[in-house]
Amino acid sequence: MVSVTSDPEGLSGYIDLHVDSIWFISYKRIIDRLVVHTETNKYYMTGPLKYCMNALNKSGCNFIYADRSNIFNADNAVSINTLFKEVYFEEEITKKSKRCEIAHNRYDEAISRLEVLNTNVIFY
Repeated sequence: MVSVTSDPEGLSGYIDLHVDSIWFISYKRIIDRLVVHTETNKYYMTGPLKYCMNALNKSGCNFIYADRSNIFNADNAVSINTLFKEVYFEEEITKKSKRCEIAHNRYDEAISRLEVLNTNVIFY
């Protein structure tokens, strides 16, 4: 579980969110918050992205750096668009599907880790 809020200012109070429901986490400089993306919602946390990833992974999770502002949950990755270097978390991809872009300089390392952590990922 991680403690998150449903609004960037924290006015909603903390909510416990199960880590398994997290698809990816991104840092948004404009609001100086981590945005936690799930299938249907966005939540907010404070703190550095690296600290968050280290703590999650030391707790038994499998998060991978996509770029300097995004990490994704390898366990929830369903497919990788190898042309655009994007991770998808749904089998049926639509225009509204959430995706996490992988930086070109991190792509090979991220894919190598992903292939070990989640052998069910589809590459297309």
